[in-house]
Amino acid sequence: MARNGLPRHGLPKSRRLLRRSQFDRVFKQRRVFGDRCFAVYGALNDLDGPRLGMVVSRRVSVRAVDRNRIRRAIREAFRHNQDRLDAIDIVVVAKAPAATATGQELNDALIGLWTRLLEKCRKP
Repeated sequence: MARNGLPRHGLPKSRRLLRRSQFDRVFKQRRVFGDRCFAVYGALNDLDGPRLGMVVSRRVSVRAVDRNRIRRAIREAFRHNQDRLDAIDIVVVAKAPAATATGQELNDALIGLWTRLLEKCRKP
């Protein structure tokens, strides 16, 4: 429970990529799909569920508030859809147009990219 008495809905550390070596392993797999707002990289893992990593740099927006909004949108989309994702490590790299996209546009883009990525990772 959070201090205000409401349940926490964050992502536990077990569902996040935390180390550079974890990010590098995903980037080396070269399974990537992109659209206007994001590039999504993926690699299968040996764990019991998906893990998420994010890259939202100042190239996306110089305003921290914009970058944080994008990170929240990515985390929320992942949290709501993680039961549909296999044991896969996903790295989401934001692009500049994500800073001006609505929350619904970001969510729709991520779900579409994750679906395509899963299809690609399942094939040998």
